[in-house]
Amino acid sequence: MKSENFENAFLLFSEIEKLKFQILRADMEKYGIHPGQIPLFFIVKKFPGITQKKLAERIMVNTSTVAIMLKRMEKAGFVKKVVDEKDRRYFHVYLTDKAEEIHEKLLMSIKKFESACFKDFSKGELNHLEKLLEKVVKNLEAMKDGKNF
Repeated sequence: MKSENFENAFLLFSEIEKLKFQILRADMEKYGIHPGQIPLFFIVKKFPGITQKKLAERIMVNTSTVAIMLKRMEKAGFVKKVVDEKDRRYFHVYLTDKAEEIHEKLLMSIKKFESACFKDFSKGELNHLEKLLEKVVKNLEAMKDGKNF
């Protein structure tokens, strides 16, 4: 592959991420949610009582970043943190009733966003894109671990 193709792919990934953030930020404002909080919202929904450390691992950021995100979500009334009874250094995170009330609306917004992103794609194209992106993730994971970079 030529060098300019790599550069173009890198720029496209950046452009996609920037546009995704702008669109979701505008849509999520009505719920009082920041786009960066969306993954936390769905992970806590799927794994009630998850620790901050496990949340950080799942979204691949450091624990201090998750702590800041959770503090903002807690202030907005979306999550509650409960101290672990056995080890007071750990917090378990749960969605509040307020978060549970908007969960379905949030999920529908994300599905609507995803549908709009891929509206002109055939099922075959979507499957192919997913496989290609899985390869990218695999390559990036190998780089993250210090391999192949």
